Amino acid sequence: MGEISTITILGHFSVRGGEGIDAAPSAPKERKVLALLLFNYCHVVPVHVLVDELWGDDPPKRARTALQTYILNLRGRLAQSLGRSTADIRDDVLVTRSEGYQFQLRDCYFDLHDYLGLVTLGESAVHEDDDAKAAEVLRRAERLWTGTVLPDVDHGLPLQAEVAQLEQRRLAAQALRIESELRLGRDRELVGELSRLALRSPYDERLHEYLMLCLSRLGRRVQALEVFHRLRTSLVQELGMEPSLRTQKLHRDILESAAMSL
Repeated sequence: MGEISTITILGHFSVRGGEGIDAAPSAPKERKVLALLLFNYCHVVPVHVLVDELWGDDPPKRARTALQTYILNLRGRLAQSLGRSTADIRDDVLVTRSEGYQFQLRDCYFDLHDYLGLVTLGESAVHEDDDAKAAEVLRRAERLWTGTVLPDVDHGLPLQAEVAQLEQRRLAAQALRIESELRLGRDRELVGELSRLALRSPYDERLHEYLMLCLSRLGRRVQALEVFHRLRTSLVQELGMEPSLRTQKLHRDILESAAMSL
């Protein structure tokens, strides 16, 4: 009897069985259904949420019947990938509940679950003031990402909300990892990465602060001040706002440090 060996959503969407068969459907609506079920792995997704994902505010009259057809098709693909009967899939994997549907599968590698587990472990290490462990664990978590979340799946509002929440978790975990590495004095190792991140996110003050701090510690205070001015220009010209008081204070501190070194 086959088993799904890997489920990935942190990049390319893939649901592969032990024989390498990808059970992820090509039909757009079925992909959306499966993606939303996987985001809520082992939890019930209500029918109304799935209908909202598929059709938004304008569902067809027979929306529930159409959804049932998509579920039936997904069970067929999963049965083929797992080498099991559709009845087994219905009873044990893609299960009908009173209010909706639930995807569950034992002994399966799921990149999202591994990622969230590592992030939780990294957060605990930060709270325990173990920066070395936090940095190592959170870097392992980041390596599980192979791209943006589900770029090959259309997103309705429920799926958009799931993806946005995960992206916020990713950014928060990245910030924790950088802060841990800054406390470990890894400025030289971080400066290149932070330069790239700041260029990709011209309005992200926290990333620019990290970069300014790194450059200043490496004695590159002129460059640190240039980073601040680039950030301020972007914020003022594009968003009509000044940098936060925290960022301005860091700028002043670097200015004072530069003046004292003259």
